[in-house]
Amino acid sequence: MSIGFRLTTKCKNVSSFQKLLDVVAARHEVSVSHTEDYSELSVCRLGNIFFNYEPTEDETVIIGDCQTNLLGAGFHKAAIDIVDEVMELRDFPFEVEDDTEYYEHRDFERMRSEHFYHWLNAIVELCQERMSKDGSMYAICWDCHKYMPREVEGTVVSPFGRIRPEHFVERIKTEGIEALANEFLMWNNKERDALFYRNTALSALWEDCYFMPSARSDEDEEINSFIIKNLETAAGMDASLPFPKEDYLQLCRLAEKEPIDVSALPDYVCEFSIGYRKGWVTYTLGNLKFSLPGNYLYFEEDDFRGYYDGENEDWHIVRLLACSVPDDEVSYMEEDAPVLVKEKNFKNGKCRLYNLGRGKDSDEYVFQCQAITEHQFSLFTISCKGKNEATVFSAEFIEHLEATKMSNHDELFKKIEQWNEEDEEQKIIDAILEIPEGERETELTGLLARAYNNLGSFQEALNCLSTIEEECKEDALWFYRVGYAHYYLNQLDKAQEAFERSLELDPDDEDAKEYIENCKNGVSPYRMELYEEEEKDALNAHLEKFFGHSDHVFHEIVSPDIHVDIYIIEPTAERNYYTLVTLGMGAHWMNVPYELAEYKLERAELLIYLPADWDIQGDDEKYYWPLRWLKILARLPLEQDTWLGWGHTVPNGGPFAENTLLSGVLLINPEDVEDGAAVCQLPNGEEVNFYQVIPLYEEEMNFKIAKGAEALLGKMGGVNAVVDINRANVCAGFKLPKRRR
Repeated sequence: MSIGFRLTTKCKNVSSFQKLLDVVAARHEVSVSHTEDYSELSVCRLGNIFFNYEPTEDETVIIGDCQTNLLGAGFHKAAIDIVDEVMELRDFPFEVEDDTEYYEHRDFERMRSEHFYHWLNAIVELCQERMSKDGSMYAICWDCHKYMPREVEGTVVSPFGRIRPEHFVERIKTEGIEALANEFLMWNNKERDALFYRNTALSALWEDCYFMPSARSDEDEEINSFIIKNLETAAGMDASLPFPKEDYLQLCRLAEKEPIDVSALPDYVCEFSIGYRKGWVTYTLGNLKFSLPGNYLYFEEDDFRGYYDGENEDWHIVRLLACSVPDDEVSYMEEDAPVLVKEKNFKNGKCRLYNLGRGKDSDEYVFQCQAITEHQFSLFTISCKGKNEATVFSAEFIEHLEATKMSNHDELFKKIEQWNEEDEEQKIIDAILEIPEGERETELTGLLARAYNNLGSFQEALNCLSTIEEECKEDALWFYRVGYAHYYLNQLDKAQEAFERSLELDPDDEDAKEYIENCKNGVSPYRMELYEEEEKDALNAHLEKFFGHSDHVFHEIVSPDIHVDIYIIEPTAERNYYTLVTLGMGAHWMNVPYELAEYKLERAELLIYLPADWDIQGDDEKYYWPLRWLKILARLPLEQDTWLGWGHTVPNGGPFAENTLLSGVLLINPEDVEDGAAVCQLPNGEEVNFYQVIPLYEEEMNFKIAKGAEALLGKMGGVNAVVDINRANVCAGFKLPKRRR
């Protein structure tokens, strides 16, 4: 569950755009940083706007992203204000998708109540629901890669403090959601008011403060000063606002700073002592978890990294190192016969603690912990002041070790998510199907169904999902995927039933709500553009007259927009090759330039000639690619809001199949046919144009770009109209001239 907005625009020069961001950031007094790949505007603590750069051939696409639920409606408004100013200074238009719709209606109160208060209420309910099932601690809106606070049963960890969900529910009942939001959300109001500064300081106190002297490190000085400054600003703006006096006075002592008078300020009351780092916290090293006091600082030196406390007396340093090792090679190191102090097993691992004796300094004493977990060897070198302190600290350290055990398919899960981002659904399907069905985890089967859904194989998705129905009776995602498959099979009643159950299990799923409304209103997933019956009759007669009779048709099973069938006309003595013709593309009117309107080019169908020995039923890509490309081209004008016509070329980006270097197509008027074949006049006087698809080599594509279609066709005069995957390249060696500017 998240709230935010996304924007897209384009630019010719990233450097110029970054300079524009510098100007806007300075005006709004926010910091900005840049790399080649992205820019980041830091508006406030935890509040960032990211601009990612994705280069294309001629320009760069800029994708902005901002998640605002962590902070509140005030930050959402401030971030939109910054985007507004960037847009005013840009030549290219922006497209903004705002989850709250604030960008369109600019109603702050509506945004705050309908989205942020709703989000907070849902978070509290979710916490309470999970706690009723499992009383152990868990985290929300928390970066678990940083550290995890000590566990307190029945509590939830968040950047805004440790909470008990049942207490929050009671507060909502007695005080209302706004009272809770004023404390939980960092930036709940329009302006940076006293609550903003107080809550910003509280969040930093909870999550980042080490409660150590500022003189210890630059990091301590920075965080102590940040918190003190924000608390004092809050007190100056509103003396009636509850104030964390004890922690403020402690930080002033640690920073050696004279505090303001807080005696008249009301106390900020909290069930738990503020500051996760006041206790031990847990870090992750590969699959191993270890714990240290929260006030330890991180360091890196030479080949080691680790943590230290920087105390003048009784200091501690923990250096750490880990490496991946095959399980059959993992073993303890026993060089120089160190003194073994203790050997123990812990959750999913084991370790040995060694006494290495005195270190380089006279008061340094060193212990070593070697830990073995799945595929991993970890080494901790613990240095303390004196033997007694080293002995006690090391013994406590190994008591906090535990490890996670990898699923047999963890690596596959990582690949699946990468393939999903890259729209490589077939790779997901192939990889999962390699695993015997009895060995597949429930999650893998669900991901297989998702891939089938994304490919449009909805019945296959339902077949997969049915095999895990028993395990997923309380799984909102399972019901969502079932509903999705039924919806795009046009089974609206079954889809509605599944989506309603999904929404019961996840009340904040906006997509499920939208699908339910579509089902209720009878909104079909397919708003197809189809030929009228008399139009189709005219086209069939045209095909029969000019191209031949068709006894076989590749009917399209799922048609999301237009229904594209491919008519197969068998080889004959006169035309000893297959003729494949689309029927359905021309139901859509293409976006032809206004100046060409008089030529009636808005509607078209496509055809291709294949050799008589072509395996027309073969599903191997070396046979199937012509059919695939007829469908790709048929939908291209609709999907790209463009048009296709004579002389147009479309690249594939690589060879069509492993047995050919042909890698693009050219559209021309049909060859080897009688006059009149290129245009079919419909009963209402409209026209459908027929274009033949001619596969090209990359060099031929480049030649056409440089010289034009007529020049290329002049060179191709001797090329047969029937596809020949091994034909000569008429532009072999041709390269596009380099741009001089």
